[in-house]
Order: sequence, then C-alpha cells, then structure tokens
Amino acid sequence: MSITKLAAGSNVTRQGITKHLHVMEKAGLVKSVRHGRERLWQMDQHRVHQAQRYLKQISSQWDRALERLKVFVE
Repeated sequence: MSITKLAAGSNVTRQGITKHLHVMEKAGLVKSVRHGRERLWQMDQHRVHQAQRYLKQISSQWDRALERLKVFVE
C-alpha cells in the first residue's frame, strides 16, 4: 500500500507513518518498492510471525518470573 492509503482514516500523519515504516523496514518487518512516483509498502509476514513468536516467548518468561516473585513475597 502507499503511504496515502495507509494514512487514510488514521489519526497519524503521513510523516508519522513514514517514520514508523522506515524503522520497521530496518527491522526487516516491511519492504518498500518504488512504483513510479510512489513508494509501495508490504509487510513481510514471515518476519512478523517470527517477531510474534519471540515476543510470546519473552512474555511467557516474564509471567513465570513474576509468578515466582509473587510466591516468594507471599
């Protein structure tokens, strides 16, 4: 999608979306391609799923650590 389409209906400015997309591109979560005067953006689903799995793993570790701390404090 183009920045214009991504910004449609959003409270975030096109400049804000562009900054976020560039950060996500550096992380390998999205890719961009020039199409004439526009830059089209596409999510790399494989990388996003990898990130989700990693975050679930970290979340699980924190949940276990907090549960152990709760048991210890009680």
